[in-house]
Amino acid sequence: MKNGSVFQKKNYTFKDLSEEYRDYKVDIVKKKTYINYDYRLTQALKQIGYVKLQDLNVKILENFYHYLRHTYISARNKPLSSTTIRSYYDIINNMLDYAVRCGYIQENPNKKIEKPKRAKTEISCYSDEEAEKLIQAILQEPIKYQAIIFLALDLGCRRSELTGLTWNDVDLKTGRVQINKTTHYAYQEIYEEGTKTANSERVNYISQITIDVLKQWKKEQLQQQMLMGSKWEGSKRILTTDYGADIHPDTPTKIFQKIIKKYNLKRITFHGIRHTTVSLMIRKGIQPQLISRKVGHSSVQTTDRIYSHFFEDQFKDVPNVMDDLISVKAN
Repeated sequence: MKNGSVFQKKNYTFKDLSEEYRDYKVDIVKKKTYINYDYRLTQALKQIGYVKLQDLNVKILENFYHYLRHTYISARNKPLSSTTIRSYYDIINNMLDYAVRCGYIQENPNKKIEKPKRAKTEISCYSDEEAEKLIQAILQEPIKYQAIIFLALDLGCRRSELTGLTWNDVDLKTGRVQINKTTHYAYQEIYEEGTKTANSERVNYISQITIDVLKQWKKEQLQQQMLMGSKWEGSKRILTTDYGADIHPDTPTKIFQKIIKKYNLKRITFHGIRHTTVSLMIRKGIQPQLISRKVGHSSVQTTDRIYSHFFEDQFKDVPNVMDDLISVKAN
């Protein structure tokens, strides 16, 4: 006790620590990250919140992770993925590291537990032919739907980046697009924050067909604004509700799934449009550095890791290129 190595709050619980840790993190991390912390810790408190911090040990934590793997059912009525369980592990680990730094405990018992492995990312996307079917289908839909799908395909952006775009971000003369913010939904509100990483903030370019679609959509949006008058909510976003408010970040997904069902297209997620854009660029021989820059990956290595099997198919074609080259030289 004289050396300050004994924590004197004997009744200090895991719940008490979580509340202190959340207060500590609220001004440090992004809102989306904090919301994730808050949700995960709230679920953890239901199982181990009562445990005194001094009594917390490997066995108690192991039992909690076992509960997550085999008993807990998510709000979507599904078992948790290994990636989600890894998220719980990481948050608890960071919180207990904080407790060690504060001198509340001597060591972090969570570090003695093997990290749950993240689930391998499954890449679901459209082939060239399937992408063509999507484009033909979307051309039959309202101009708003066209704006959503063409922008998503052309930019290869994340859904939150798409819903965050404003008209000031797009130059309809040059096709230059500035991606520098995102929108999210939590606790009954839509909020804006920065991009996922520093590299995610980027300049992009769209094709002439997408520019033409956006011009048509902007004209229709302005007409809707005139009809609504004072009821128009005045959002500056490219994608808005019929009342001129920011659209819910889930709206593009709902529209996309509606189109898939209507035209009997292969079922993929909205994020699969992003994968489709990248896979098409790879098949067209676009350099990985340019692909990484376009979609806002943290590095070229990230692009290579996520889409390694697409690059592998391209790599298999190298002997054919060399065969053609050698044949030319031989002749």
